[in-house]
Amino acid sequence: MKKNQVNAILINQAKRRNTVFAFVCFIVIIALFALSFFLIFIERNKDYYVNYNENSNIDYKVYLKDNVFFEKNYLENDKEYIASLIDFVDAEFEYNLSLEEKDIEYKYSYRIEADVNVKRKDSNNSLYFVTESLLEEVETLSSSTNVRINKNVRIDYNHYNDLIKKFISTYSLEDIESILTINMYINVVGSCEEFSENANKESVISLNIPLTTKTVAIDLSNNLVSTQNNVMQCKKTYDNNFLFLLLGSILTVLDFLLIVITIKYEIKTRTAENIYERELKKILNNYSSYIQTLNNDFDFSEYQLLKIDTFTDMLEIRDTIRQPILMKQNDEKTGAYFVIPSSSKILYVYRLKVSDIEKEIRRSSEVE
Repeated sequence: MKKNQVNAILINQAKRRNTVFAFVCFIVIIALFALSFFLIFIERNKDYYVNYNENSNIDYKVYLKDNVFFEKNYLENDKEYIASLIDFVDAEFEYNLSLEEKDIEYKYSYRIEADVNVKRKDSNNSLYFVTESLLEEVETLSSSTNVRINKNVRIDYNHYNDLIKKFISTYSLEDIESILTINMYINVVGSCEEFSENANKESVISLNIPLTTKTVAIDLSNNLVSTQNNVMQCKKTYDNNFLFLLLGSILTVLDFLLIVITIKYEIKTRTAENIYERELKKILNNYSSYIQTLNNDFDFSEYQLLKIDTFTDMLEIRDTIRQPILMKQNDEKTGAYFVIPSSSKILYVYRLKVSDIEKEIRRSSEVE
């Protein structure tokens, strides 16, 4: 092969390698961008947990019926009251919530109910229990770091007291105690949760008023056992977060198209020299232990030549006659032959040449 032909082949091979390398670089870069967009979308869409603190307070006043003993028409809290003088109880429920992080979207709901429970003094089992709604459930979506719920409730003490007196009188019950409990329920959940699944997380603030007694002492209670470091599941809200998913998907499709284009380019631009190098390399990598390389040309004059179509057949012949496979490649690196000499002067030859591969490529192109 002439020197200018060899140079042309080398130039074409270098150009092809550079083009394929450029395609691979673009594929890798686009893949990294696509992966980054997907990771950003996943991270922004991830559920995480936020600490919050809560506290509560109940303030109330007991309003009195007209009487000649008390100057004011109401009494302040933390006192004991004469039941027959009570007109109604004005109670103010307050609940405060504070988050440790900003820009967190969460939901909270609250409602107020009145429970009347009648039981024997020496038993925990109810003889009569009834619930009335004083404030229907309110649900709110918020992103504020502080929430304050303040609700005022007018409690008709005489309504419940007369009801239970009638119940006790009707059935001639003795040793009975009855409690009117006004409960405020607060349910705080993150944006990743549902109200229906979190009833056990409800906070309850309670005001307890005994019924059917001559004097009344009002008790306050709540179930805010731990007011520090409560945890809720949340999800930050980001505008146009779906764009990262869209961009990642578009780049993934583009990357796939580039891979297809690169493969087609490699197939379309492959040369006989590329095929020759690949086939020779495959033979030497897989069967080097069976092959001995010649430093000098083999003398064919004393042998009868039998051409073999595939290298696999050469391996079968080697195993049969137990002779080594000899190899010699020309100086231009455009052809190599493999021979197995036999004691019967038959020489088995497998030839791998660039010119033969070129003829096969042209033949395939004409068929297409």
